[in-house]
Amino acid sequence: MAISNFVIKTAESELKEDRNTRNYKTVTFTEAVMMQTPWGLVAKPSTQCVSTKINCYEQNYLGKEDPGYNDPIFDARNPSAGGIFMGAIPQRMVEAYEIVSADGSVREVESYKTVVFGDTASPSWENTVKAAFKSRGHEVVTNDADTVSFGNKIVHIDSKTVDA
Repeated sequence: MAISNFVIKTAESELKEDRNTRNYKTVTFTEAVMMQTPWGLVAKPSTQCVSTKINCYEQNYLGKEDPGYNDPIFDARNPSAGGIFMGAIPQRMVEAYEIVSADGSVREVESYKTVVFGDTASPSWENTVKAAFKSRGHEVVTNDADTVSFGNKIVHIDSKTVDA
């Protein structure tokens, strides 16, 4: 039986307002990945887990509150308080796009990672990932079966490694 991974809310910004006067917070999520050991399933050490930030809206374009907007920051001493969600932070190859650094330099990248909420053990997980990437403006260009991500690297089945 496969077990789903989880993401936990580890930080949030102060309340902000976008140019359309919608309220949002920049929220940091960290993967809580389970790994198989000789003693059974255990949580991967936090230093080996991936984190990322996304903007969570009080009312998104579908008129709903984004997961994480009003949820508490996860507290391991009181996990029942909330701040934990089924999901993962996958990284995929996408259509090339440019990132402008604070110093004005521009670099082109072809990979992207984001928080995806859902059951990672579900047969439809990859469709959920593709939909989440598309909603963030990044079309996945390869199938999950063609690539595997290891930390900040994406390895293709032809063994070519691309920096993330």
